[in-house]
Amino acid sequence: MRTKLAVTTTAGAMAVLGLAGPTSASATLESKIASEVKQAGLSKSEAAGLQKQIDKQLATTPGGKQIGVNQVAWRGGKAVMTFPLPGEKQARAVNEPVGTLGSPNCSYAWTCLYEHQSFEGRRLTWSDCNFENLANWGFNDKTTSWHNNQTRGTQTTVYNWSGSSWVRLWTSTAPSSSSYVGSANNDKADGLWVC
Repeated sequence: MRTKLAVTTTAGAMAVLGLAGPTSASATLESKIASEVKQAGLSKSEAAGLQKQIDKQLATTPGGKQIGVNQVAWRGGKAVMTFPLPGEKQARAVNEPVGTLGSPNCSYAWTCLYEHQSFEGRRLTWSDCNFENLANWGFNDKTTSWHNNQTRGTQTTVYNWSGSSWVRLWTSTAPSSSSYVGSANNDKADGLWVC
């Protein structure tokens, strides 16, 4: 009886302290999302629309975790996809300032790909050195602008898959950006080597 009571008491204490495992993590994320919905001034339908996009992305790219109302992260936060908030063209986290349209907004030490011209649409970012197959992120043939904001002199090389090999489209050296990759390279990026 003492053992049973001790186990019950410990489990209850863990729940009160927020150490109850997955339920606690879910509650923390739900609280963060609710806070971000309020901070961004989103309606219920706008929040539901964002959640639908997040759910679709999580289904496309397994292993990700929702980290905010409009963000998904992979590999412990070293890769992040951000969706534009309703009514905005450029993707940003809720706590990021609203930037000037047409200006890149990739955080320092990251490299970013954007879905549309002028740094608009979804933003896919990386902070670690790796080769990335964009099909794994549901982002192949989707890049129209980019921002390399890694440490000075660090390069990112973007490739197209020809069907038999990786063909270089462009190489950028930080800090640099392009609001439009040009008609020859638009929506052709299939992979990139970060660093």
